[in-house]
Formats: sequence, C-alpha cells, structure tokens
Amino acid sequence: MTSIEVASRTGSRDEAVCLDASREKDTGKAVFPRIPGTSPSADRFHPINLSPEAILYSHTTIHPNPKTGLKPFVLVYADFPEDVRVFGRLELADGEKPEIGSRLCVRSKGEGADPNADYFFTVAKGGKS
Repeated sequence: MTSIEVASRTGSRDEAVCLDASREKDTGKAVFPRIPGTSPSADRFHPINLSPEAILYSHTTIHPNPKTGLKPFVLVYADFPEDVRVFGRLELADGEKPEIGSRLCVRSKGEGADPNADYFFTVAKGGKS
C-alpha cells in the first residue's frame, strides 16, 4: 500500500476504519493482515477490506506490574462478517467492562497512522449485537 492510499484511509480517532485483508481464491478463506504483494503466495489471494464493525469474541484484561505505573488494558479477539478473527486492543471508558457479543468499531490511532498497524477497537453505539 502506498503512503497516498494509507493517508486516504486514515482518519481521526473518532472515525471508523476498514482493515486490509486477503481472501484465498480457491477456498474463500479470509486472512488478516493482508498478504503482501511480494509474498510467494500473493497470487493465491485477492485483496479485500474488512467491515468497520466486528463482534467481541473473547477478551482478557492485562494488569501490568504496579511498578510500571501502567493502567490495566484489555486485549480482544473480534469476529468480522468476512469470517476473519482479529486480535487487538479494546479501549474502554472508565468503569466500562467488555462484554462478549458486543459490537465493536475499528479505529485508527489518528492522522498519519497506518490503520492496519495502529488500530484499536471501541464499543459501538448500541453495544450489544
């Protein structure tokens, strides 16, 4: 992906983004991240974009050592309609708890960030699917 393509797909932290993935031509199985064009397997896949929303499949809360001064954070697996499961970080409001089956939105870390490397999830408005 060129820097121009990345810039056109990168929004603010409040805008949903679509992650780049690939779909195998023979089986139809989708994978994330996208298979690079330089990969020896590239001719077996065609590029797709994932939906901007997914469903929370599972989560875990990481509690860093108190000496680090870091707050606990949540890691999730999210299922996309394209039959792809993606691992990432879930950002929650203070006091909010993750709930299996919640609708999630994919967000980018901001202007100039590559949404395929610097993405995170938030709970979508309406929450539960």
